[in-house]
Amino acid sequence: MDQTEKAYQKQDAVFIGSKRLLGKKSSKRSMRYWRNVGLSFTTPKEAKEGNFVDKKCPFTGNVSIRGKILKGMVISTKMKRTIIIRRNYLHYIKKFNRFEK
Repeated sequence: MDQTEKAYQKQDAVFIGSKRLLGKKSSKRSMRYWRNVGLSFTTPKEAKEGNFVDKKCPFTGNVSIRGKILKGMVISTKMKRTIIIRRNYLHYIKKFNRFEK
């Protein structure tokens, strides 16, 4: 894992301090926690084989997917771990009994 943050980056579900057995060589592949979130979402390859640590990721962290699933067009990805989505919908105005243009 790349340690670029000030705090030590590790996944909560993986125990790092396990004892090594004498005479056995440790594998180069590190332990990684990932899960299937359901709702017909496939777990990305980056979540399974990557080395990032994000406790707010639904695939590798401790966050459940709740509420509505949005469909739209991605407008901006400038913020860290955040995107802006444009959704097309009709806005009804009660006073005029019609929708906005």
